Amino acid sequence: MNEIKKHIYLAQAALIIITIILSISLANAFSGIKFYIFYNLIYGLLLSTALPLYFAYKNCESINNFGIKKIGIQQIIVLVTFDIMSIGGQYIPLIINSTPLHFELIPICIVPLTMTTFFEEFLFRGFFQIRFEKQYGWLPAILLSGLLFSIYHLGYPGFRDLGDLLLLFIVGIGFAVAFKLSDNNVIISYFVNLPNAILTYLLKAKQFPPFDKFTTVIAGVTIIFFISFIVFYEKNKRRLYDK
Repeated sequence: MNEIKKHIYLAQAALIIITIILSISLANAFSGIKFYIFYNLIYGLLLSTALPLYFAYKNCESINNFGIKKIGIQQIIVLVTFDIMSIGGQYIPLIINSTPLHFELIPICIVPLTMTTFFEEFLFRGFFQIRFEKQYGWLPAILLSGLLFSIYHLGYPGFRDLGDLLLLFIVGIGFAVAFKLSDNNVIISYFVNLPNAILTYLLKAKQFPPFDKFTTVIAGVTIIFFISFIVFYEKNKRRLYDK
């Protein structure tokens, strides 16, 4: 029975990732409202948020099972250490090589990247990695989490280069390790991921979907829906426990 369950977990993960890649690919093939339908709604709210919550609801799991926990000294140490290593590891070579960073792009990228990072960490660490660890152990879970994080970027035309995918695999492993060392706290992996996402955008903005003021507004609304989903889910789980 356990072996069958392991195969089911992998099949579910593969199906979700394939669907996400298709959704993001379609989003990048369109502009305007169609982009937001495929990206913010289908990829973000449905596949990365509602679907994992549905699986968790079937198993009567609390929101803590997604790694949304309190932060202590251990978590802060992990966060500071990984941010210094990852951001410093990227930024110092840029300074040495006099590579320009377009800081003027921060106002239009901060909210969309905040949104996308929510989706990534909730799905890849909070959902996939925690469940993989229960079935396969912590090391395979880290590797699988990093691999799926890399593969999902196939949906973005600007990140389909083999070198980018290999780099994203390594980066995904880093986020997964930070998540594990923080006692599976998704808030920590989120704040390790977000500065890296912003720095990557400032360096390679052309590889990302185009951001503008309207993108910021829609991303802000999507974040509100994301948080509302989480709050609604937890309240309903508490009602179920009370019964």
